Amino acid sequence: MIFYPKYLQKEILESLEDVGSGPLGRHLKVLGRENEERNKEKEDAMSKARESHLVVAALIATVTFAAAFTIPGGYKSNQGTAILAKKTAFIVFIILDAISMMLSICAIFMHFYMAYFQGLEMIDKVTTMKLLRYAMLFIAIGMDTMILAFIMGICAVLDPYSGLAISVQVIGVGCALFFVCFLFWIKHKVRITRKTINSKFSIK
Repeated sequence: MIFYPKYLQKEILESLEDVGSGPLGRHLKVLGRENEERNKEKEDAMSKARESHLVVAALIATVTFAAAFTIPGGYKSNQGTAILAKKTAFIVFIILDAISMMLSICAIFMHFYMAYFQGLEMIDKVTTMKLLRYAMLFIAIGMDTMILAFIMGICAVLDPYSGLAISVQVIGVGCALFFVCFLFWIKHKVRITRKTINSKFSIK
């Protein structure tokens, strides 16, 4: 460690103060304020995204939970079991409904985890973004499986080869494919944006 004489320490401090009060110091202060504002905007956008994810995940969990007990076809009055329990479409409906509910609950748990540990400052931004992406993926898959469960529920109570059932199947599958294609498109756009940002800051 280097020790400077007192008079030299005083001169160094005065020089640093002069630099801070000059054009360079003012420029650095402006850059610091801009970075703080940018970070605040990012944090606000992330908190709004978390709130939206929580609302959607809670809605999916509520709908799928209710659908599991208000099952298509109803119950047998003497036994209390499902009337369509042995039908293939009904079995697939129950499985898809359970998957959708579990994924939405996992997404809700991730958001509670992020909120709790961010408040204690025990989680970094990289981990937060990873958890946010996983939660978004779980919600998207939960929405897809909920659509497919709806299709299977319709097929369980209708003739699967009737015109009405086929129309519902086509509409539902088309909507589910749209969600999948949209996710891949978003992933592609994010990858291109990252490559563009990295190329701008790369040293040639």
